[in-house]
Amino acid sequence: MPKYYKVADGKRTLYVTVDDGGSVIIKDEVGRKVFLSKYQAKLMKTGFDTFLKEMFKDADSKNVIVEEITGQK
Repeated sequence: MPKYYKVADGKRTLYVTVDDGGSVIIKDEVGRKVFLSKYQAKLMKTGFDTFLKEMFKDADSKNVIVEEITGQK
């Protein structure tokens, strides 16, 4: 069963879907999507961490919320 996450800081929001096979879909508020296979996601793990930190570096870390959501966004 896929898992859905919402990552937000009050100004920006990303929706992340991780399927059972390990593939990842990242979607922003305007609907732009990035699809990554399990292999690509594994290679980019450090890149994701850096990307998320950079995205929210200006935000007060207390305002960044990561929550698992039900259903697809």
